[in-house]
Amino acid sequence: MRIGLQTWGSEGDINPFIALAAGLVKAGHNVKLYITEVSERDYSKSANDYGFELVNVPNPMLPSVDMMAKMSDAFKAIRDPSEQLKIINKYFLYPAETAMFNAATELCDTSDLIVRHIFCYPTQLAAELANVRVVTLYPVHNIFPNPHQAPFGAVNLGRWAIPLWWRLAQWLINKIFLNQINDLRRKYQAPLISNVLKQAWSNDTLNLIAVSKAVCPREISWPTNFKVCGFLNTSEVYEETKLQREVVDFLNGGGAPIYFTFGSMLVPNKDSWLKVYEIWRETVIKMGCRAIFQLPISETTQFSNESNILIVKRLPHNLVFPHCAAVIHHGGAGTTQSSLLAGCPSVVVAHIADQPFWGSELMRLGVSPGYMRKSELRTALLIKYISLIFKNSNYRDNALRISKAMKEENAIKTAIESLIA
Repeated sequence: MRIGLQTWGSEGDINPFIALAAGLVKAGHNVKLYITEVSERDYSKSANDYGFELVNVPNPMLPSVDMMAKMSDAFKAIRDPSEQLKIINKYFLYPAETAMFNAATELCDTSDLIVRHIFCYPTQLAAELANVRVVTLYPVHNIFPNPHQAPFGAVNLGRWAIPLWWRLAQWLINKIFLNQINDLRRKYQAPLISNVLKQAWSNDTLNLIAVSKAVCPREISWPTNFKVCGFLNTSEVYEETKLQREVVDFLNGGGAPIYFTFGSMLVPNKDSWLKVYEIWRETVIKMGCRAIFQLPISETTQFSNESNILIVKRLPHNLVFPHCAAVIHHGGAGTTQSSLLAGCPSVVVAHIADQPFWGSELMRLGVSPGYMRKSELRTALLIKYISLIFKNSNYRDNALRISKAMKEENAIKTAIESLIA
């Protein structure tokens, strides 16, 4: 079958599609993946390794690195998810709308089935116009109204408030996205919609939740057109087996390190992440532990060598996390589930959008003592949470239990069986 995939966003939004593309190729399908990456990372090696066609669909008005660094600082002061969504839409999604729609139209011309990211409303319209079946992939499990979970950003006022929070969320999301979505639909004489959550961010046919069943609350009764397939990651299809010699030597050189990463939240502008590095370093020095720092360093970045700290640009999470005592991360869907898959407790330092939700989910699952927002990042608070992990073995025991369940899921196979059914 000819299957087209289209996604938009950061690394955590791209990687599930790469994993699905790799699995589909291995199952004998012809696959094209179109991506609009907000940091313009190069995924061509993955496409070559896994055998699918990759097409980059760049945002023609993507902010500069310096501008993105300033926006990152601004996000720290904004606690309202709807205000964050406005900024994300204004600078990263809406300017790419035309390019994404044109790419989706091209993709539909050569595909029997389309799988798209929830934010890719241009893809949904293109598929409708081409009369091609379209499926939605969700990277998080609380974007669809249900009586058991409030939308991310909501204050926990009890079970009674959840329906009210969802009504408010639907109103706010409509306010941000509805007019621009209907403007595009009107342009191509397509039926207008009235509810973004239910008509633009989901499909009547099939919606895949790329989250482990061990993470999703068991009491949620999903509609029949929703399927929890599990965490989509390429290690299920093509397992990487080697770490760099420098990393292996460091891991073998002492006790299990703490892994610090804020993923795509740190842009390659040293002024934007230097303060983060200093807080991480002070935390490690005061705790007397070992650590790996993932930073967007360049060839010219200079650091003095320290025996207890290894600085890397990036590492395969599936290979390094199992060797770590804890992970300090931003709460992206991919990093969060990678830490769980590795059986590693963690602490979230949430920056934007659904990241505070993931922090609270890790607490609910008993694998984290707490989370903080980026604006609250302090050495003392990091030390407090890391010390709690070290003192209480339940955090790791719970993470290992969840890891065992996740490894039994075979998420890519489940997703493919749902797609081809």
